[in-house]
Amino acid sequence: MVRSAAAILAVLILPEIALAQQAQGDHTVVNGDTLWDLAQQYYGDPFDWRRIWTANQANIADPNLIVPGQVLVIPGTAPGAGAPDIVEESGPTEPTSLRDIPTIFRQDTTLVRGGVVRGSERVYQSVPRDLVFSAPRLTGMEGDPPHAGVLEGSAGGSNRGLTVRSFERVRVSMDGPARVGEQLQLFKVDRLIEDVGRVVSPTGVMTVSQVVSGGVIGTIVKEYGRILPGHFVGPMPVHDVSVGQYAQPVSGGAVAMVMGFAKSVQIANVGQVAFLDLGTDDGLALGDEFSLYNTSDPNVVEGVLQVVGLSEQTAAARIVRMRDAVFDQGVVVRLTKKMR
Repeated sequence: MVRSAAAILAVLILPEIALAQQAQGDHTVVNGDTLWDLAQQYYGDPFDWRRIWTANQANIADPNLIVPGQVLVIPGTAPGAGAPDIVEESGPTEPTSLRDIPTIFRQDTTLVRGGVVRGSERVYQSVPRDLVFSAPRLTGMEGDPPHAGVLEGSAGGSNRGLTVRSFERVRVSMDGPARVGEQLQLFKVDRLIEDVGRVVSPTGVMTVSQVVSGGVIGTIVKEYGRILPGHFVGPMPVHDVSVGQYAQPVSGGAVAMVMGFAKSVQIANVGQVAFLDLGTDDGLALGDEFSLYNTSDPNVVEGVLQVVGLSEQTAAARIVRMRDAVFDQGVVVRLTKKMR
């Protein structure tokens, strides 16, 4: 009798599970989107970003780099379903379902009624935190980069490999003070740009859970790359960009030179990071934008860079727009938008 009941339940439930597994909607990327934020939006759990990445690996080589206009498959959601935009009351008539509400996730973004927000009017964060926390930077030609500690490895558990994963408890040797709840960045020295410096690449973020003799115990909360024992640990970069704060056009802005790129590539492309020879000492801020103009027609913009990382004398700037393979080491760009 028990087996019969179980069989009946299986017949009733399994089709529902299969349909849920097969269902997949889509999302058109807008400026400021990250897989982390999309997982939070659609699944309520940002750590589920790999679910979206796995479904789109044919089009996403690096999960940290998704670009506006790109259409991503969102597995486990109904086709055409998306989180609704802010809708103000426009009368007593209510939509029959959430799918009846026009949003930026539908191709037709015409304002059918006054409460629907167009994609261009959507309030978002122009420089997301993860872009800043994962932004590469430059360090000197010799010696260790500035750091507060070194990752020793797993602090116990079942992991017998070298690679440290999300949610894993780790131990860090530190001479300086630390406090419970503090977040620390993990990073490594990646490559050398000749005559410029070495590239430091963040690999993750950990949260301190316990202060022990000679260091701290913490939990990995974000991965930006492969995390290994020996990686350096230091304070988190400053992120001071508010939602709704955008760069505004300026005239006669400073000029900067592209010193090189975070990755060794033949052709720089959208999403890749370039290093500029200006920094906070020159008044730069996160979100500032630099433009590369056509040498024949100074009114034509060939490409745009957005500052996502800063030090006193240099900046990490992400390529957000380009007409062709225009960015190369040695090209000069001009500050055309400034954060207010």
